[in-house]
This record gives sequence, C-alpha cells and structure tokens, in this order.
Amino acid sequence: MKTLALFSILFFADYFAAGQTKVTKDQSGNFITVKTERAKKPEKLTGTYFVLNDSIKLPVCVTDSGKMYVNRTSKKSGKTYRQYLITE
Repeated sequence: MKTLALFSILFFADYFAAGQTKVTKDQSGNFITVKTERAKKPEKLTGTYFVLNDSIKLPVCVTDSGKMYVNRTSKKSGKTYRQYLITE
C-alpha cells in the first residue's frame, strides 16, 4: 500500500512539473518566459470549395484523420478558426 501511495505522489508531482512554465534569467536578473511553438502541419487541400450564403468560396481542407474543415475568420475578433464540415 505504501508503494502505491508513493508511486501516485511521484506520478502527480512529475505530471504537474512538466506543465510548468519554462523560464530563463536574463543578464539583469529578470525572469523571462520561454515560448515554445508547435510545428504546424501544412494543410491538405481537397480541391473542392465550400460556398457560403453570400457566395464566398472557401477551400476545403482535410485532417490526418479524414475530417473535412474550412478556415473561417471571425468578423468581430479577426481570429482564424476551423469550422468542421458534417458530411452525409
């Protein structure tokens, strides 16, 4: 029972330590966060288009798992997001 408790404590300690923010110290002694960026995969275009009501044509992309989506831009915030398409 002690082994199980020790193992679970060490597991959760390691889990939370891996999720911590990475920081470095600059020359003046201030701590600066290190931003890590994920490598984005290139989009796979299908060659087809999704036509909106106001006759805007958006290219359809496909993920590695086969789900189809279009890249939309929000009118309010200007952020780009994926709108997944439901096929029948």
